[in-house]
Amino acid sequence: MSSYCMNLVRDHDYDRYLLSLFAPIRARAGLWTLYAFNYEIAKTREVVSDTTLGLIRLQWWREAIAEIYEGKVVRRHEVVQPLAKVIQAYDLSREDFEALIYAREFDLEGVAPANIEGLFHYCDYTTTPLLRLSMKIMGETLDEAQLKSIAVQYAVIGTLRAVPYMMNQRRVFLPQDILNKNNITEQKLFDFKEVQNLSQVIKEVLDMVELFRNDQSKVKSRFLRAKIAMIGLYEEQIHGANYDVFHASLTLAPRCMALRLWWRTIF
Repeated sequence: MSSYCMNLVRDHDYDRYLLSLFAPIRARAGLWTLYAFNYEIAKTREVVSDTTLGLIRLQWWREAIAEIYEGKVVRRHEVVQPLAKVIQAYDLSREDFEALIYAREFDLEGVAPANIEGLFHYCDYTTTPLLRLSMKIMGETLDEAQLKSIAVQYAVIGTLRAVPYMMNQRRVFLPQDILNKNNITEQKLFDFKEVQNLSQVIKEVLDMVELFRNDQSKVKSRFLRAKIAMIGLYEEQIHGANYDVFHASLTLAPRCMALRLWWRTIF
C-alpha cells in the first residue's frame, strides 16, 4: 500500500515527493500516504463534470475519514487503508483532515479571489493543515505563524506556476482587484488577449508574498529548509522569466533542483 502511495505522489505531486526525501526515513511512508490523500481530494475539480458530483466525491472522503476516527470498518481503498494506519500511528488531528476537505469545496465554485487576502486565505486553508500534519508525522514542531507563512508561500508560488494550466481549463485564480487594476478580464485571458499585461499581475502577487514572509533563518528542520529553498528556486525562475508564466523555461523544474535543494538545505 505504501508503494502505491509513493508512486502516486511521485507521478502526480513530484515536488512534495522530492521534499519528502529530506524528511527522516522513518517518516517517509507516512508522508507519501498523507500526500496521496491530498492529491485525491485536490484533483476533484479536474475529475468531475459538475459541482454536485464534486461535492459527492468530497463527501465520500469526509465519510471515509470519519469512519477511521470512529473506529468503524476501514473502506477498501488503496489510499484509505494505509491512511488509517498512519492516522493511528501518529495520532493525527481529525480537524486538519476535515479542514483540507472543506477547503477543496471552494475549488468547485470556480470563483477567483476578490483580493490578495482572499488568495492567501485559500492557500492557507488548502496547505497549512497539510504541513501541520506533515510535521506531526516527522515528530517536529514549528511556531504556528511560521508554519502558516511557509505553507502559504509554497501554495501561492504553485498557483502562479499553474496559471497556464488553469487558463486551459477556463479558470482564473488570481486576485480580481489586481486584474481589474491592470485592465484584465477573465474573458480576455481566456481569449489570450492582454496576456502580456499578466506579467504585472504576477509581479504584484510575488511582491505581496515577500511582505508575507517572516524570519526563516532559525528554521532547523531539514524538510522545512528544503521547502523554503524550493520556494526560493521557483521565485528566482519566475523573476528570470520577467514574470511571464507562459515562458518556456517555466514548463520545467529549475535546473538541477534536487542538488540545489540539498546545497541550500545544508548551507
